[in-house]
Amino acid sequence: MLKAELKERGIKQREFAEKIGMRPSHLSSLLHGARNITPQLAARIESVLHIPASVWLNLQGNYKLDMLRTSDVVHGYGVPEQNSCVLGEPTRQEDTLWDLAFRSGQKDMARKIKARLEEMGLPAWQIAEALNVTE
Repeated sequence: MLKAELKERGIKQREFAEKIGMRPSHLSSLLHGARNITPQLAARIESVLHIPASVWLNLQGNYKLDMLRTSDVVHGYGVPEQNSCVLGEPTRQEDTLWDLAFRSGQKDMARKIKARLEEMGLPAWQIAEALNVTE
């Protein structure tokens, strides 16, 4: 997600790493999933890209949870599976997302993030969790 955002904005990885106070090699590791987004890093990303730190932290948390669910640690222990999609996504979620974005002054960014997550094939419940939207 971060890599796609940098690409769309035409920001070079080395330049972005410098802006957030990170070595380019560490940013590369982050973009390839070898490093995690910490709260401090999420705040630095927010200061440059103006995408709320909570979005980055929610994405990181959901990624970790998905990795755990697919690992042997929980395999066979009856971890309930979530529906991967719901036909006719509820308009309440859209309204909540709009309200969230409007309050933070990021309505266009929220739409872009949601669209990117949909393009990535994330299920609706994960998108809602990533954007911290409750139904």
